[in-house]
Amino acid sequence: MKESDYNSLREKSWRQPLTPAEKASLRAWLAEHPKAKADWETDRRLSEALGRLPDVPVPSNFTVRVLQAIERESVAVGRPPTNRVRWFLRSLVPKAAVAAVVLGVGAITYHEHTTAKRAELVQGVKIVTGVPSLSPEILQDFDTIRQISKTPGPDPELIALLK
Repeated sequence: MKESDYNSLREKSWRQPLTPAEKASLRAWLAEHPKAKADWETDRRLSEALGRLPDVPVPSNFTVRVLQAIERESVAVGRPPTNRVRWFLRSLVPKAAVAAVVLGVGAITYHEHTTAKRAELVQGVKIVTGVPSLSPEILQDFDTIRQISKTPGPDPELIALLK
C-alpha cells in the first residue's frame, strides 16, 4: 500500500466504517510505519467522539444564508476599500502639491541665478573685448598685477613709475 492509499482509507474512516479487507491493509501499513499509528489512533478517537454528538437541527433557510454570505464576500472583494482612497486623497495629495510647488520655485530660482551669472560673464567679456590696447603681453603679468591689488593701499613708487 502506498501513502496515498493510506490517506484515502484515513479519509474514508471519517465518513463510514472500513471493511475487513481495508482494516487488514491498514494494519499492515501501520505495522510498517509506526509513526503513523499515533495519528491513526487520534483520528479514530476523534471520529468516535464526533459520532456520539447529537445532530443539530439546521434552519430551513441555511443554504440561502450561506449563499448570500458568499455573494457578499465576492462583491466586497471586487470593490476598492474606500478608507484607503480617502486616506490617499486627504494625506498624500496635499503633500505632493506642496512638494511640487517647492520644487518648482527651486527650479525657477536656480534658472534665474544661472541666467544672472551668464549675463554678468557676458558683460565682462564685452568690457574686455572693448579695450583696444589689450595684448597677450599684458595678460602674461596678470598674476603679478593681481598680487599688487591685494596690498593695503597705493604704492607710491609704482604710481611714480606709471607717470
